Amino acid sequence: MNGTAMEEAFVATDQPERVGREQFARGNYALAERYFQSAVEAEPGNGDGWLGLAASYDQLGRFDLADRAYGQAVKIKGQTPQVLNNRGYSYLLRGDRAQAERYFRRARSINPNDPTINNNVALTRLAPPNL
Repeated sequence: MNGTAMEEAFVATDQPERVGREQFARGNYALAERYFQSAVEAEPGNGDGWLGLAASYDQLGRFDLADRAYGQAVKIKGQTPQVLNNRGYSYLLRGDRAQAERYFRRARSINPNDPTINNNVALTRLAPPNL
């Protein structure tokens, strides 16, 4: 059993969102998606779980499913800076620089000092014009 499989085998199954975050941080997006899906199935009102699920779908290139998960996150959490920033990053991954910038700027208008949001705004300036 490799290290990741062994670690996964010993994770408490009553904490799927936490495991999803850990797997996402490790770059294991398919595993993260699986755990975030379990989290939102167990607790449909879990906005952070929906946001993690959307980000996992983004990393897997499943933007259709990401949009649906972002929709659920917005219903629960509202248009928070985190949600807006993540949506912007989703559009950046899709190659839609203009839409990404719109979301990042909305996020920055709410939270102008957030370094992640400000870095993402800067990314849109560095991206090639055809993106």
